Amino acid sequence: MLNTQRAYLSYLEAVIKLIGETPLQTNELQLLKEDISHIELLVPVIGAFSAGKSSLLNAFLGVDVLGVGLTPETELATELRYCSDPHLLALRSDGSSERLNVSGLANIKARAREFTHLQLYLDNPHLEALTSLVLVDMPGFGSSLANHNKAIAYYLPRGVHFIVVTSIEDGNITQSMMRQLDDLQTYGRDFTFLLNKVNLRSEEQINEVSDLISEQIKSAFANVHPLTRVGLDDGVRLADLLTRLEPERIIRQLFEDRLKDLTHSLISQINLALTSLKKNQAENEYALSELADGIRKVERKRDDILADLRNQQLDRMVERCVSDSGRELENVREELVNAGLSSNQEGFSRIISEVVRSAMTRTIKDQMEFISRSVVSDFTQSLGNLGNAMGAFNNDQNWLGDMSDKINRTLHKTVETVGHWSGSLAERNSRELEKLKKDNNWKEGQPLPKVTYQGLTTILAVTTSVVNPLIELAIIFLPDILAMINQGRQRDQLRQKVMNEIIPAVKRELRYKLPTLLNEQLDELVAQVSAEFEREIGEKQRIIDELMSNRHQDGQAKEQQVAHLLSVRVELQGLAKETLYKQTQP
Repeated sequence: MLNTQRAYLSYLEAVIKLIGETPLQTNELQLLKEDISHIELLVPVIGAFSAGKSSLLNAFLGVDVLGVGLTPETELATELRYCSDPHLLALRSDGSSERLNVSGLANIKARAREFTHLQLYLDNPHLEALTSLVLVDMPGFGSSLANHNKAIAYYLPRGVHFIVVTSIEDGNITQSMMRQLDDLQTYGRDFTFLLNKVNLRSEEQINEVSDLISEQIKSAFANVHPLTRVGLDDGVRLADLLTRLEPERIIRQLFEDRLKDLTHSLISQINLALTSLKKNQAENEYALSELADGIRKVERKRDDILADLRNQQLDRMVERCVSDSGRELENVREELVNAGLSSNQEGFSRIISEVVRSAMTRTIKDQMEFISRSVVSDFTQSLGNLGNAMGAFNNDQNWLGDMSDKINRTLHKTVETVGHWSGSLAERNSRELEKLKKDNNWKEGQPLPKVTYQGLTTILAVTTSVVNPLIELAIIFLPDILAMINQGRQRDQLRQKVMNEIIPAVKRELRYKLPTLLNEQLDELVAQVSAEFEREIGEKQRIIDELMSNRHQDGQAKEQQVAHLLSVRVELQGLAKETLYKQTQP
C-alpha cells in the first residue's frame, strides 16, 4: 500500500472515531475508506499488433510468459498482477470467471469471444515491486475489431496512465494510432510514448524517426509527452518509466478533492448543529419546514427539467453528434477508399469504428458538460428561497452556492476510482437495489427500498455509457454497409460510393440508435443530480430533527454538547490541515 493511501485511511479512521458521538453520519466516510483501500492504478500498454508490446512486458518480467506472434483474433487484454499463488482468471461480462493454471494462457485465448479480459497472477518480484500499479497487455490495433473495441471500452475510462508503444519500423505515428491518442486526450488520460525496436535501425535513422514522431505529438497535443527510445534494454527502460509515474501523486489526484469536500461538509454540519442548539423551537421548526419545502421543489423541478431536455435538447444533441461523425468520416474518405480498393473489410470497418468513437466521445462529452451545468443551475435557482432561509438561519449565505459547486466538481472530474466504472448506470443501480433488498429483508409486496446515490457519476462515465454500446451496435450494422463495396471498382467510383452511400448509411444508423441511448443517460443524470440535492437537504433536516428531539435536556447538558461540538470542529480542522492541506513535494 502506498504512503498516501495509508495517510488518507488513517485520517478517515481518526475522523470516524472523532465524530462517533455527534449527530454527524459516517456512511460516506466508510465508502471513501473502501475506495481508498481497494484502489488499483491500471496502466494499459497499447500499440499496433506488431509493435512488440508483449515482448517488452516479457523483458520487464524477466520471463517469457506472454505469448508473442498470436493471431489477432485470439488477443485478449491481460492484466499482470502479483500473487504468491500463480494462476489465471478469465473474466466474463456477467461478472463470472474461470480459474486456470498459468499454462492455460496459451489455450484460453482461442476462446476469446467468451471473455472480456484476463488477469494473470504471477509470483514475480518485478510485479511485487510495482505497488498498486497494474500493467495491462492490450490487444494490438491490428487485432480483431470486436476484441479491440471490447478492450478499449473497458480500459479507456479505467486506465490512469497509458504506455503507447510503436515500432521504429512503422516510421511514424499511424492515423489509427493518432485517433487512439485523441481518445486518450478527450478522457483526460496522460500517456508516455515508447519508440520500440530501435536496435533494428542506425543512429541516423533512429534520430530521423524520433524527430518526426516528436513533431507529430507536439502538433497534436498541447501537453509535453516525452519520447522514450527502447531497444535491447527494453525491460530496464520500462522499469525506469514506471518509477516515474508517481503513483503517490495519482492517488492524491483521485482522492484529495473528495476528502476535502467531505471534510468541508462535516464542518458545515457541525456549524448547523451549533446553530440549531442556539435557536428556539419555533426557529428550528421553521428551518425544518423550509427544508421539507425545498425537497418538494426539487422533486417538481426534476420533472420540468426532464421534459425540457427531451423537448429542447435531445434532438439538437443527436443532430450535432451525427453531423460531427459524418464530417470526420468525410475527412478520412481517402483512407476509406484505400482500404476498400485493397478489399480490406476489417480495415475499412476499423476506420469507421475509430472515427465514430472519437467524434462521438468528444461531442457527447462537450454536450453533456453544458447540459449538466444547466441542470445543476436550474435546480439551484429553484431553491433560491431555501438558500435565503438557511443563510439567515445558519449565517451561511454561501450554503446553496457551495452545494451546487460541489455537485459540478464531481460531475466534471476527469479521474475516477475503478469501482465507479462497472457497467452502465442502470446496471449499477440494479445491483444496489438487490443489495438493499437483501440488507433490509425485503419481501414481495413491500415498497422497494430507495436507492441512494452515494456518489454522482461523472460526465465521462455518462459519455462512456453512450459511446460503448453505440460502437457495439456499429459492429453489428457495419457488415450491411460493407456489402456496398463491390470488388473491382475504380478509385473515383469507390470515392462516390463512400460519400453518397456509405457515410449517409452510417449517419442514418446513428440517428436511429442515438436517441434511446442519450435519453436513458439524460434521465439518469437528472435523477442523480436531483438525488444529490435531496441528500444534501435531507442531511440538514436530520441534524436539526435529531437535536430537536433531545430538547428536553437541561441547560448544562446543552452547554456540554456545544462544547463537545466546538472541540470536534477544532480537532477535525487540525487533522485536515495536517493530512490534506500541508505542502506536498512536487
